[in-house]
Amino acid sequence: MPSILLIGASRGLGHAMAVEFVRKGWHVVGTVRAGGARTPLHGLADTHPSQLEIETLDITLSEQLHALHGRLDGRVFDALFVNAGTTNPDPNQTIAEVSTEDFVNLMITNALSPMRVLEKLADRVRPDGLLGVMSSGQGSIANNHAGNESYIAAPRRH
Repeated sequence: MPSILLIGASRGLGHAMAVEFVRKGWHVVGTVRAGGARTPLHGLADTHPSQLEIETLDITLSEQLHALHGRLDGRVFDALFVNAGTTNPDPNQTIAEVSTEDFVNLMITNALSPMRVLEKLADRVRPDGLLGVMSSGQGSIANNHAGNESYIAAPRRH
């Protein structure tokens, strides 16, 4: 049975990917952030316990990434896919209105942390396996009709 480590699988695109991989017969290890709240991924795990495992990871916390790496010791995946990301607290703000702290947090989550995940967990993927990273549609400059500038760092024309 092929296997995938799917980072950011609690809901949205990551959850949809988990559903599809399970449907195709893959073994999925999907991550969620800590907090105890049930996510759609938990429901999927309830119905497919032999195909889906849930791990906890906040990609911005290096100690959690290191701990996950250790928990996966001895495991080899066919694919590692990073789908975790966030947007700023107020998606209607212009660049001028976004605080420096919010922008830095957004860049750490959406740019730096996915690369750190790949760097740290790549040794858990077979040599000819797949490494992938995906952003959401919020990162599209062409589809930026709502003016969510801080996500893509491209100013909106007024």
